[in-house]
This record gives sequence, C-alpha cells and structure tokens, in this order.
Amino acid sequence: MNEKKVIGFVSDYDPFHNKVAWSGTVYKLREAVEMAGFEVRWIPYNTRLRNRLLDYSVMGWNFLIHSTNSWKYMPCRKRLMSRFHFRPLAKAWAKEIDKCPEIKKCDYLFFPRGAQIALFSKSGKPFVNVSGYVVPDMLGYYYHNITKKSKQMAIEMDAEAAQKAFVNIRSSKWANDGLLNYYHCDSSKCHILEFGPNIDTKDIKKGQTYNGGQLKILFSGVTWGRKGGNIAVKAVEKLRSNGIDAQLIVVGPKKLPKICKGKDYIDFIGYLNKNKVEDYNKYLSLYERAHIFLLPTKAECGAIVYSEAAAAGLPCYTYLTGGAGNYVVNGVNGFALPEGSSADAFADQILNDINTGRMPSLHEGALKLFNEHLSWEAWAKGFSKIMQEATA
Repeated sequence: MNEKKVIGFVSDYDPFHNKVAWSGTVYKLREAVEMAGFEVRWIPYNTRLRNRLLDYSVMGWNFLIHSTNSWKYMPCRKRLMSRFHFRPLAKAWAKEIDKCPEIKKCDYLFFPRGAQIALFSKSGKPFVNVSGYVVPDMLGYYYHNITKKSKQMAIEMDAEAAQKAFVNIRSSKWANDGLLNYYHCDSSKCHILEFGPNIDTKDIKKGQTYNGGQLKILFSGVTWGRKGGNIAVKAVEKLRSNGIDAQLIVVGPKKLPKICKGKDYIDFIGYLNKNKVEDYNKYLSLYERAHIFLLPTKAECGAIVYSEAAAAGLPCYTYLTGGAGNYVVNGVNGFALPEGSSADAFADQILNDINTGRMPSLHEGALKLFNEHLSWEAWAKGFSKIMQEATA
C-alpha cells in the first residue's frame, strides 16, 4: 500500500495495554496489525456496562451478565447463551462504537471477535472479521445445552457477519471450511492465518532435543478435563512402564488434580500469571526445560500453546480435533492422533519417535513451522498481503 491506512480495532479491552484479555491474543493481534503496516486506533465498546450486573429478560430467558473481570456464559434455565450473538447487546454496542470519535478516522474496522456488532453499525466502514470458529461447529463441541432460540440467533448473526465482512480471517482450515460449507461465503474473502504465541518471540528459548535420560514432558492447560490432563498422566505412566524415565511438568490448573497426588514424577507448577514478571519468566523456563509438549485436548479451536511449543522447538502430541491440524502437522512437528485415541496410543507414538531417532527432526520441523506459519510475524505478513489483494 502506498499510504498507511488506519484500522479501528474494535474491542471491549484496551489492545494497547491489556495483555490478559483473551489470554493475550487481543494485545498480540493489535501488535500484528501494526506490524503489517497499519495505524491502529482503539474503538472501545461495553464501557457503560463494565462493572455492572445486568438482568435481561428476553423471550422468557434470564440472561445475566457480569463483566467485572471477564464476560461469561451465564445460566438461562439450564441453557447458555453467547453475548456476541445476542441481538440487544450487539445493537447497544454498535451504537457505542458509532459514537466513538476515532471511528471517523478509520479506513477499516477490525474485530478480533464479536464481528456481529458490525451488523448494526451505521458507520459504513468495511470490516475484518477474525475468529477461530463458526457457530455450527461449536454447538455440542465447546458450547452445550444452548436454547433453540439462542442457537438460531447465533447462527444467523454469525453467518450474516461472515457474508458481509470485507475480509474473513480464521485461525485454522477447520474454521475456514465452516465459512464455506455452512455459510457459503465468497472463498476469495476467506483466509487462514494461524494465531501466534502470546509471549514475546524474543523471550522464547529453545527447548532441549531428547537424546536419552530423563524425558521431560510439558502439559499446559487451565481446564484440566477438557485439555486431557488425565490422559497425559496415564501416557506418562505407560512410558515409565516401558523403561522411559518420564517426568510430567504441569502448568495451568489452580489446584492439584486428584490423579497427580502422591506421584513424584509429576512436577506440579500450577497457575502462572504472565502479567507478573516472576511468573512470566518461570513460564518461559518451562519450555526451555522440556523435551516435548503433550496436550490431549478434547476440543480446540487452535491453542496458542501449540505456537509457543513450536517456537521452542518442542515436538507436540495432541488429538486431531478442531483446528489443531494447522498447528500440529503429523511427522513435521509432532503428531495429532485420531480423536478417541487412548493414553497408550500417545505413549506408543512418543516411544516410537524416540526409538526411531525422529525427535531431532521433529524439533527442527517445529522451528520451521513456527517461522513460516505460527509466529505473529508470519501473521502480519499474511495479513498485509490479504489486505493488499482485497483493495487492489
């Protein structure tokens, strides 16, 4: 582009200072958009609702919203709803962004999530719709017990936002396929850009290539059950029964899982707040200590920890579920096993890679995949190209 265009970054969190929101992805996306050559202005919304508890009674549902720390799906007669796919809120937030003085200075609007708000904006600005999923794929996968009306509303709004977007960007082939298969979007407007790590690339040090001795396996995930923590523990036990001195490093959960109690081969780190310098440095040291990364997650749009592991050169082992296939490529930087594979299957794959001497090539493959696809630098380069082609 011959001149620097202005992008309005539409977010309920400050993308210039808040490094916690959406696990840090909002902050990193803003950095990447700037890296792509754009000037970024923050277009805030939800400012009037912040720090309040609202009770919306709509169509007989009691929809509670509490936003002191973060927005959550709240019970609605034992059903759940998404705030971004709830028309009254989307309309209210559209009015907020339209009143923002910065919006007049923008050439485009950029939604790191919640592009449904754009459906009700009167600004007329072309918008970029970024997400890691489409709603139909999430029902019964991430989201459960959704009311029939809520499902209908969510799908309709998600589809319309995708169809009207200037550019759609999804973080995996799985999510991009949803745009084409469910919403029949124009394929020329649909693109795949994987999310990078939510830690600074310059701070990431390479992990160790396994050459025998103690095998240090890193597990990182706050939600122990969904991330497959029990499977990881059982896989380590299987490796130990096969003569491998395997140690599992567990970071993320706030409480020690029951299955980990009394096991000296489990190094429980617990939850680390990356906004604290001490915790941040400790988190980085875990990748440096580890040989491989194990995350038998049951549902995943595309975990940023895959990108973090790739940056450290750690071979990854996970399930081929959701968007994981873009982040863990079989035989390149690890293996994504078929959904439903047992803990023994994970242990057997790791053991096979050790015995066949494949670990060094997986280490190098991880670094290469990171540089080409899983870094924010790669995201920025891809975004710049997409916008140039879209405006040509």
